[in-house]
Parts: sequence; C-alpha cells; structure tokens
Amino acid sequence: MRPPRPSVVAVLGALAIVFGACASPTTPSPSGTGAAGSPAASAAKGNYGGTVTFALENDVSNLDPMLSGLFVDRNIQYALYDSLVKVDTKGNLKPGLATKWTTSADGKTITFDLRQGVKYQDGTPFDAESVKWNIERYKSKDSRRTAELAPVDSVEVVTPTQVKFNLKAAFAPLLGALVDRAGMMVSKAVVDALGKDFTLKPFKAGTGPFILTEAVKGDRYTLERNPNYWDKDAAGNQLPFLDKIIVKPIEDANVRLTNLRTGDAQILNNVPGKDVASVKADPTLTYQQVGSFSWNSMIPNESAGFVFNEKRYVKAVAMAIDRQEILDKGPAQGVGLVGYGPISPAQFGYDDSFKPWPKADPEGAKKLVAEVGKGPLKFELLVSSGDPNTLQLAQLIQDQLKKADIQMDIKTMLFNDIVTLQQQKKHTGMTLIGWSGRLDPDGNSYDFVVTGSPNNDSAYSNKQVDDLMQQQRVESDPAKRAKLLQQAQQIYVVDDPARVWFQFGVSPLLTVKKLTGMQSYPDRIPRFESAQLAK
Repeated sequence: MRPPRPSVVAVLGALAIVFGACASPTTPSPSGTGAAGSPAASAAKGNYGGTVTFALENDVSNLDPMLSGLFVDRNIQYALYDSLVKVDTKGNLKPGLATKWTTSADGKTITFDLRQGVKYQDGTPFDAESVKWNIERYKSKDSRRTAELAPVDSVEVVTPTQVKFNLKAAFAPLLGALVDRAGMMVSKAVVDALGKDFTLKPFKAGTGPFILTEAVKGDRYTLERNPNYWDKDAAGNQLPFLDKIIVKPIEDANVRLTNLRTGDAQILNNVPGKDVASVKADPTLTYQQVGSFSWNSMIPNESAGFVFNEKRYVKAVAMAIDRQEILDKGPAQGVGLVGYGPISPAQFGYDDSFKPWPKADPEGAKKLVAEVGKGPLKFELLVSSGDPNTLQLAQLIQDQLKKADIQMDIKTMLFNDIVTLQQQKKHTGMTLIGWSGRLDPDGNSYDFVVTGSPNNDSAYSNKQVDDLMQQQRVESDPAKRAKLLQQAQQIYVVDDPARVWFQFGVSPLLTVKKLTGMQSYPDRIPRFESAQLAK
C-alpha cells in the first residue's frame, strides 16, 4: 500500500486538474478578526442587499445539528450556525468561533480560546458555558453526533472565553469533526423554548450570518440577514451582503437547471455530468468545480432475516458492477472518479492501488451466489422518485447485474421515506444514496462501518474492523494511521463487505453571473456570507 498523501491541500490541487476544474477567484488572506477571507473582499465596498433563491436537491429532514443526518440539511445549517472550527476551500482548518486551540503533548486535552463579544441571534451570549452545553448535548444518547465525539470524556469551562476538552485518548479526527455539525453552536434558550419544533424551525438559534425566519416543509425555507453578525471580510466590510436567501427543494435536476436559466433560482450545487459542458459554455452562468470528499454507494440491510445478511451476496453485487461504465454512461457522464471504498482521493490515507475489482466480474459473482446454495439472488433497490438521473443510474446497474444472473427490482419512493427506512434498517434489499464527505477520512468511514454507529445503516458489524477503526482514532502518526485505515478498508470493502462503493464525486457550484463572491468547497456546501449581487 502507498504511504499517506502529504496533505489535503496538495491532493485537492491535483484533483482540480483531474476533474477539469474551472478557475475560481483567488482566496485573499483572512481579516484581522479571523474572518471568512472571502473573494467578496476584493471590492473596497461590498454590494449590500438583494434576494437569491437556492435550488436544493432534496427537502431537508432536520435542522437540529444534534439529530440531522442528511447532506441537504447542512446546506441550510452552515448559513444559520457557526462552528468552533472552520475550513477553507483547500481543506485547511481555520478559526471559527474558536480563535485558536492548543493540544497537550499527550493529545488528551485540547484548549480552545473563544471569540469574544459574539451573541446568538436571540441575543443570548456565546461563551464557554454554551460550548460545554452544546458538546454535552451532542454526546447524549439521542444524538447522531455520538460517534464523532465519543472520545470526548468531559468539557471543562476554564474561563468565560476558554474551554478545555478532556479526551479519553488522543483523537486525531476531532478538529475535523468540529468543522461540521458536532461543532455547530446553538442557543440553549431557543432549544428549550421551541422543544420539538426546533428540529425544523430553529428560529434565531445560531450565531451565523443568516437567521431562519420561515420554514414550510417541502416548499421553502427563508433565511434573512443577521444584522449583528460578528464577521467582516478582508476589506473590512460587515458580512453578510445579501438580505435574504430562499431555499427551495427541487428534486428533479432538469427542473433545477431550468429554474436557474429562467431566473427563478440563482444558485445550485448539484449539476449532473451531462449538463456540465453546456453550463460552462453559457455566458449567463458561472460554473466552478473542485475535487470532493464525496462518494456513492449501494447500501444493503445486513440485519438478520434480510437477504444481505449473507455477506457473499453483497460481495457478488460489488463484483458484478462495471464502475467505469457507471461513471462514463451514468448521470456523471465521466465527471468524477471510479471508487471502491469511502476514503477519497482528496484525503490522506487514500490508496490508489486499492482496486479490488478493476473490471466487472459477472462470472465470479455467479460463483459466489452458487456457493451460498439458495438459488438465484433477487433483491429490491429503493430509488428516489423525484430524480430521473438517479433512476437512470439504477437502470444501468440493473442491466449490469443481469449479466451475473442477479435480479434487481427497482422501486421508487420519496427520498425522505427511503432515508427513514434505511435508518430504521427496514429496507429489504439495498438503497442508492450517496455521502457528501468529510474533511478527515474518519468522517468518511468510521460511522458507516463501526458496530452501532448512528450512520451504520447497513447494520454492519465486524469486531476486527471495530478494533482497527478505534486504533486509527488514537494514532497521531499519519503514516501509521493511514495503514490502519487501509487495513480496515480491505475488510469492510472486500473480505466482509459492509456495502457496495462505486464512485467518487466532485463539488460543483453553479450561479448566475451577477451572483459573485462564492467559491466551491470540497464538501459541496455553499458559503453565503460573502455572496453578493451585482447592481
């Protein structure tokens, strides 16, 4: 196996070439306040005002960072909430609500200095007590953040502006986890006041650049400018610039693009490969693309009593599919990379020699099924009814599996209904839902393969994998950690498969020409604080 990549920055730069990324605005240096350092700062005076509509690929499921499990949720959450740690377009960590952090020599304590003078949108103060309450809430038994924060033993308030995380053991992925939902700070007063309504109506709950003011499930979510936002750009302009963002869930990719071209939307972040050439050539649009942490997979239910409790069936499906054909002839139309596991080329620990099935092996798949001795393999794949591109992908996979005498029946359902069945482990066969990716490879793998973890929707359990994944979390040497990650990947992809991975994605950002100040991030989530509309 190859050694770990030297840095996320270097790999992302290479991916920009591999994926044919368009040139993006230069990232200026951060402001003296630890600001976003956005491309909007190139103008001495920003353009304030205006409303944009963001065409989102699916409806959100939960806006509470503690309970949220979908990528689409994060597209709104990043505008409402600030995290302790942020990340730039190259994958580098930078200050967020924490201005700096210090790790002890043994890696078992991390002390965060907090940004002073910040208030939640409801007027309550952000301080060390608030951080302690949020992290303890995310560690509670009902939380989906438990795996990300499991090594955190306690949170100690040192002063009102300093907080210490005491860890059970050194935990290499922690800072990366604190970039996302595990590090998003919410107002205790709002959570207490709203109760169950907090899940989809967290009004005035964050410290972020925008305030949620309207939430109509399945139709729209309205975000308005936070006039008291703490951040400025490098030119000293108060952020954000926009008055309002309207987020409209539109599942059909063709309809999303039509909305952009007719002026009914101004931004989207999911562009099918078949449309990339045309949007690049459209003089009214701006297209950006960078390498992504994301992957696509087929998720079996390996619970007792279900078809894929027999792991050889999972492996047979993995062997029978033609990943290159899926990439070239599926919705991606060649945009992306063939993938065999969850560790992305944009992450350290990626091993580009790990290609267990470089070509489809239908005959090998037939032998595996015959070895089980229960007759032909037949199962049901659940596919979102709102996206014809996903259906096209399912049909392509269906045809490939026929060559191995595997019968896959396609059933269409609402996206959120599929997710519910998958999370409850009630899907009878497989689902076809991707993952948007995380900065650290732990965030792309641990939660999906470790026994009992919140995102382990395949009900996978392997003690050896559990042990290896725990070991890599406490290993500070990147080379040793990469080896442990790769050893685990060999097991949960090939020897005892947890699911069927087949593709790595890209991170596109498509906007109308007059919407400027935005950049594509590897996690595919738009950052709106520096966005502005030309007058």
